[in-house]
Amino acid sequence: MSTTVTVVIPVHNGASTIAAALDSALHQTRTPTEVIVVDDASTDATVEMVERTMSTSTIPVRLLSATTNQGPSVARNLGWDAASGDLIAFLDADDVWHPQKLEIQVPIMESTPHLVMSAHDRTVGESPAWSTIDVRDIGWRDFYFRDFLLRNRCATPSVIVRRIIPERFTGQLRRAEDYFLWLSIAKTYGSVRFGDIPLVHCSNPAYGGTGLSGNLLLMYRSELSAMRLLMEHGHLSKPALLVVATWITIKFLIRLIDHWILRDRLQIAKEIRHRH
Repeated sequence: MSTTVTVVIPVHNGASTIAAALDSALHQTRTPTEVIVVDDASTDATVEMVERTMSTSTIPVRLLSATTNQGPSVARNLGWDAASGDLIAFLDADDVWHPQKLEIQVPIMESTPHLVMSAHDRTVGESPAWSTIDVRDIGWRDFYFRDFLLRNRCATPSVIVRRIIPERFTGQLRRAEDYFLWLSIAKTYGSVRFGDIPLVHCSNPAYGGTGLSGNLLLMYRSELSAMRLLMEHGHLSKPALLVVATWITIKFLIRLIDHWILRDRLQIAKEIRHRH
């Protein structure tokens, strides 16, 4: 029997982007079994856009609606719990997949039964013109818990997990909730398989963007909170927490300096354009 895949898409006020995200999920070379969109109390035309796709799609598209906005963690969990697929593939409402994403990634999960999670690289910036990928050109490697302690290795819309695992996104974190889940999975189940090829285009960079990761200070505090939560769950010792917290602080300072430099460069470039 072929492995079934449920795509879970949380969305809040994503009327301008949800159609493109859905289109990228529904027009895969290996089609998903179903797509579940979880509307997180949108106040724009998001629901109407989703219903328009539902009326024409040959692949089942289900819409779950929350009455109050609770954030992407709760929305993803709602979709995960309602899913019927063997695998859960996450996609965000403002991101789009490469057409071969499922064709390439699902066999990795099928060929390695003990593997609980896989992911891949991404692109950020201008939307790419996708080209056909030869799967023989893809390099795969394993990331372990210690690798994730150094930094978050996976963008959420690149991740596929097995539906049956009990772990979920934590509602205790508004940011870094995905990072905490990847850490928990790596600690509990071992390696995470990662493909060195971008199979998703993300609208926001890892930090400094316009999304939840855009506020560097809040992101820094959330990463620290994720590490404290790991310690509370018995996944991290107090001495290790101190070391990791120091490293996260160093990363925050580097990101802050990088952000200032980039901002200054953009301002200088803008002034030069105005002069000409």
